[in-house]
Amino acid sequence: MKKIRKFIGFILLLLILVIILILQIPFSFVNSKPNTEYDNVLSTSITNMNAKIVDIALLGSHDSFSDGIKYSSKSNTNEGGITNNKIVSTVAKGLVVKMSKAQVCSAKEQLYAGIRYFDVRITKIDGIYYTCHGYLSNKLEIYIKEIVDFLDEHPGEFIIFDLQHFYTENGDNYNLEKDEYENLVEYMDSIKSSKGNSILDYLNYDSKIDSISSLTYGTITKNKSKAGIIMLAKVKDYSYLYERDSDASYERSEYKNIFSLWHNTNSIKTLISEIEKEIKYLKENDYSNILRVNQAQRTGFIMDASLIKSLFEWSILDMARWTNKNFIKDEETFKMYLSKMPIFMVDFSTSNFHNFNKLANKYISEYNSGL
Repeated sequence: MKKIRKFIGFILLLLILVIILILQIPFSFVNSKPNTEYDNVLSTSITNMNAKIVDIALLGSHDSFSDGIKYSSKSNTNEGGITNNKIVSTVAKGLVVKMSKAQVCSAKEQLYAGIRYFDVRITKIDGIYYTCHGYLSNKLEIYIKEIVDFLDEHPGEFIIFDLQHFYTENGDNYNLEKDEYENLVEYMDSIKSSKGNSILDYLNYDSKIDSISSLTYGTITKNKSKAGIIMLAKVKDYSYLYERDSDASYERSEYKNIFSLWHNTNSIKTLISEIEKEIKYLKENDYSNILRVNQAQRTGFIMDASLIKSLFEWSILDMARWTNKNFIKDEETFKMYLSKMPIFMVDFSTSNFHNFNKLANKYISEYNSGL
């Protein structure tokens, strides 16, 4: 009996040590080496200049610019939430970091891996713009510079820059005055490429005049003679930015420029079930005149009963590599999803696990060639 108690005690101690390691160690078990052959993924597959932007399939990254998050990262003090909780930061910062970092590659690496839709989170602290997801990732200028350098060299390509969250000391998103967005755009305009261009040199539209449904591939890329960028944010009546809704839901009857529904689950089975429900909804309700995003990523939970599942799945990146492979195992289903939600957005968008990135780009290119 004494030996059994000692053995049980040893197992409990070992379990406690494992949990402590999970709570404190920030790294993920993923391969960060991306594909690099998809820098012309749109220009080589789209031949129809009249193809509508809202119909073009794009590979997207969720929390796109979170690759710089690490254990030493500072919390986004403008955002609030769990990352600003001192107790959590002491006991479980490693886990929170692993549930905050959704990508492993820079903007440049993602662009060369075929990513064309970016889910952007920005904060402004002490007058400096950073990308963020709970924690600060890197200064925004790093990503903007890489994007504009890429656009300089890749006529016929375009990206969507979707500013879903913008935090300042004065509030966030719709709580912000329009001049906060104007100041942000002015700042981004000041970041020049190696050729002296800025993001605004690639905005080939006026959102006050051109409806997003009227934009074509030929318009945005000047018939493949230059690259383009489309930007959205939660701001009204600003020529550079298309207005996006705060949140999407099935209850609403109208949406501004984009439909994008967060499913908020860490179950692959539930996620796929919810996406199937979304497909059914979009078949019954016509939103073909706006952008439609398939949010095919799971959520890492920390503050409820799902914590145990998060612990054993280790990180958002590790969760994503298993989730992503489920979507490319059947080509017909993947392309059916694209027909209703052309933008396919995931965590760990550059994952090569089960050839995810390669196959996703292949299916998207084939789909676009038929437009």
